[in-house]
Amino acid sequence: MSLIEELNALGVDTAEALDRVMGDEDLYEMMLGMFVDAIQSSPITLEEFDGGDLDGLIRKVHTLKGTTGNLSLTPLFSVYNETLSLLRSGQNGPARAKFEQMLPVQAKIVDCINQHKNG
Repeated sequence: MSLIEELNALGVDTAEALDRVMGDEDLYEMMLGMFVDAIQSSPITLEEFDGGDLDGLIRKVHTLKGTTGNLSLTPLFSVYNETLSLLRSGQNGPARAKFEQMLPVQAKIVDCINQHKNG
């Protein structure tokens, strides 16, 4: 299966994403690789929800919400959007729970991208 087909199976709206990049699959794949690099180089940890630098956490979640939206990584975008709303309203516990539930889905998407990037 191609990367696009696998991402579709994971709930990614690749048609919308490819429309955004005027059908340029190579550009889309490069942007997906940059997303993976960002996730892996500066991951959000569950501990960040427990206190400390809330403004920094909000910035990270906001950035990833935008990135996942632009790449039409729909299953991730919706959770980052909800997480951001919860954080901004001071509901760190529910935000943490929502984020934690999404991590396996994010891992599947990242693994899929990595397999095609390295394959």
